[in-house]
Amino acid sequence: KHIAKALQACSIAIRSALNTYNTIARTLSPPCLTLKWEEVVDYTFLANFNLLCKMCVDISKHPWSSPAAHSTMDLHFKICQVHEEIERLNIKVQ
Repeated sequence: KHIAKALQACSIAIRSALNTYNTIARTLSPPCLTLKWEEVVDYTFLANFNLLCKMCVDISKHPWSSPAAHSTMDLHFKICQVHEEIERLNIKVQ
């Protein structure tokens, strides 16, 4: 949610960068894939957007890049943090 709000605030600059990227991507030999605004918004869940730089490979096809996988990883790490917090609280109680 925070990323989406930041994207909205900077959307003009991001759209400009996207247009520049798409223009350059089409001129390369072989041409790289171009991106649509909707795809960029979908990619915001990727922790490191730099993965998309200098790549002609569509990483959105990998299973780990799906929104469902992102949600699953988020939930997993939250559960891990809860277990760590429980251990710390148990030590404090003793």
